[in-house]
Amino acid sequence: MLFIGIMSGTSLDGIDVALVKFNSQSDIQLVASQTYAIEDALRNELTLLLSDGAHSFSFIGDSTQRLTLAYSNAVNDFLKQQSLSPKAITAIGCHGQTVWHAPDATTPFSIQLHNPALLAVNTGINVIDNFRAKDLALGGQGAPLVPPFHAALLMPYPNNVAQRIIINIGGIANVTVLPASFASNDLLDSDLIGFDTGPGNTLLDTWCLTHTGKPYDANGQWANTGRVLPDLLSNMLNDPYFSLPYPKSTGREYFNPAWLAQFHVQQYPPTDVQATLIALTAHSITAGIQQVTSAQTNPNASASKEWLICGGGVHNDVLMHALQVSAPDNVKVMPLETVGINSDALEAMAFAWLAFCFETGLTSNAPSVTGATQPTILGSKTFA
Repeated sequence: MLFIGIMSGTSLDGIDVALVKFNSQSDIQLVASQTYAIEDALRNELTLLLSDGAHSFSFIGDSTQRLTLAYSNAVNDFLKQQSLSPKAITAIGCHGQTVWHAPDATTPFSIQLHNPALLAVNTGINVIDNFRAKDLALGGQGAPLVPPFHAALLMPYPNNVAQRIIINIGGIANVTVLPASFASNDLLDSDLIGFDTGPGNTLLDTWCLTHTGKPYDANGQWANTGRVLPDLLSNMLNDPYFSLPYPKSTGREYFNPAWLAQFHVQQYPPTDVQATLIALTAHSITAGIQQVTSAQTNPNASASKEWLICGGGVHNDVLMHALQVSAPDNVKVMPLETVGINSDALEAMAFAWLAFCFETGLTSNAPSVTGATQPTILGSKTFA
């Protein structure tokens, strides 16, 4: 069965499209993938929606339609490049663009923009979306959704590895701590752990854009001209979110320019703030992992552990180095490509997997990750 996954993350660095073949829930093959640029005007609109929840219905509706057309154009171009007809694809798994995530509100909700009917009509392919809603209805965070997919893709461990942790550094950073044992028929193992550790690239990109006019700090070169400010870093790490127990999830509605401004960052050299934000991402990821792994009993505690990095942060050598420095001595920090998996395609693959699970009637949330009261089938279907 062939599925297409679509993902545009909080960093708005592009639309990822992945073509994935499934023989079973854990027999997964990436056939092809591609990233499509988001045109500047649309990116600017979405950035406004991500940073400020007060917008007219007209503005939201227009942005939703334009984003869906961008998704449609990406899929149609991708199919043409792969010489595939829409009939060859079972379904598209589309997450949409998260613009507001409020799992801890009095009435929890999460909003992802896109129009599944428009996407289905324009591509001629059934669309499966709305993946967070059922988990939220069952008392969960509705996020992160990808840890069960990580388990399906990366378990069991090789014999020479004591533990694997997958770290996705997108706009927000999230981790998956894979369980010690593996059962192919129990991907939602109660030992599976996953949560958002805090900011990934979102604060880095915002600060870079403000002070250089560039949407991101390519390879951390600008940050590398500054120095880490220990007191500023310490004050940032004292934010209550970092010490919260999991399940937990967050987004740009929390870690945004207003969050940064409370630390009076304008008084410091901009490059020093950027260097400190690199350290914030690295230290908060490491602290989050140690918060859960220190409580685990591991007979191979001294053996090598792998932290496998994906998302945009994997392309930032300065951030990768900072993460390696902050990690325990027996940890190897490495790109996901090291184990033969395309890190840029991973999240799009995950939504293809969630669509496969929906289509085949398999549960795909992990209550140990999200806090939901039970496993469930995630998603809703719109027919072409």
